[in-house]
Amino acid sequence: MAEKEGLISRIDGTIMFSITTEASAAVITLDPWDKLLIIASAGLFLLFVLVCIMCVLSPFCWLYHYCPFQTHAPVKGHDPAQGYGSTSTGSQSPPSECMPLSPRMRVGSVKESSEFSDSSGPSMIEMKRAQWKDGLMQKRSLSVPNVDSMDHKVTLLKGSLDFTMKYDKNERKLIVNILKVTEMILSDTAAVISPYVRVRFYRVPYQFFSLSKDHVINNLHIEIRTKMKKHNDNPTFNELFVIPIDKDDLKLYTVKIQLCDLDKYSRHIVLGEATFTLKKLNLAENEEAECSENLQPPIDEDIGDVSIGLNYLPTAEKLYLTIVKIRGLRPMNKQDNTTDAYARVALMFDGRHLKKSKTIIKKGDLNPEFDETFAFDVPSQKLGSVYFRVSLLHAGKTKEEHRLLGRVYIGPNLDADSHAHWMEMIQLPRKQVTAWHKIQG
Repeated sequence: MAEKEGLISRIDGTIMFSITTEASAAVITLDPWDKLLIIASAGLFLLFVLVCIMCVLSPFCWLYHYCPFQTHAPVKGHDPAQGYGSTSTGSQSPPSECMPLSPRMRVGSVKESSEFSDSSGPSMIEMKRAQWKDGLMQKRSLSVPNVDSMDHKVTLLKGSLDFTMKYDKNERKLIVNILKVTEMILSDTAAVISPYVRVRFYRVPYQFFSLSKDHVINNLHIEIRTKMKKHNDNPTFNELFVIPIDKDDLKLYTVKIQLCDLDKYSRHIVLGEATFTLKKLNLAENEEAECSENLQPPIDEDIGDVSIGLNYLPTAEKLYLTIVKIRGLRPMNKQDNTTDAYARVALMFDGRHLKKSKTIIKKGDLNPEFDETFAFDVPSQKLGSVYFRVSLLHAGKTKEEHRLLGRVYIGPNLDADSHAHWMEMIQLPRKQVTAWHKIQG
């Protein structure tokens, strides 16, 4: 009976073993859908772990700030000491004065390394023409001149310019003699001017026929100027200029004579001008033409526009100027009708430049984009007396062939547009305020 029980026991054991093996086989041998479910679950788990790791390591995820293994920034009041005027954080050195910064500086607000900094709000603001007047009427938070104290340009009410022109057929040269300015009356009788005369020759290409009789002043070929007569209301120049021109080309030139003044801000102001064609003087027949042209109010030439950004950091006392882009330049390269443009930036005070720098040259582009930023150290109490002079130039093959295209002046004491731009910069510290400015010839 014991043997039988043992057999039964063995049989039971065999039976139990068989059942266990079959059960185990039932667990291992899975349906294809069950296998797919297990693989998907494992993949999702690994993906979850990977996402958690990436979020902890990346500063752009909210989990980054809760990771116990990260090195947190020191508490306010325990920052390492930095030099006055620094715009850097940590061990980084501040941007060097008057040196171009990275073009990426425009992308975000320029933040100051101070607990009083406030970088909230939009990083860049573009002023529209409708905002000029509104910006002038708002109250100012800093001690800068108001609209009434802005400098108003002196205008010429009356005046005439005496000069002579003679063409030398043998030498094939045009001789211009600038004599004097007579009967000059200014809008401000107490104004003191330093006048000079600028003569521009515009040449038009050969044409089989032309339906327009207007003066062509969009292709500057030659420019001459006299010496400046400081503090003189009735200047006498008596300066002679010799210009090589072929006889057959005389009829292709339009001449613009301008009486200019260099004001106390070192701005070249056109007081009056006269425009005529050389064909009118009939220089090929006459020995010498004596002329006296009445000066008319100047007409602005369409030289182009430049987009400029201004940004001021009050705590660091840093003033930034950004040359964003230029549009509508005239072609200076006659071969491909392009221009190799660049800009010179000068921080001015009382007619003298304090610091200056320049951009790179953009070759073969009439609408170049620079996006270059320059930094200047300017105390807040001096914001009402400094200003910028931006000169736009064409780069020739040699240094002597570089040509001035025009200038732009931006400051609190100048014209209404630049004044409004400056005031907007002061009212919105740490924000780059951009605006378009017309290039003046």
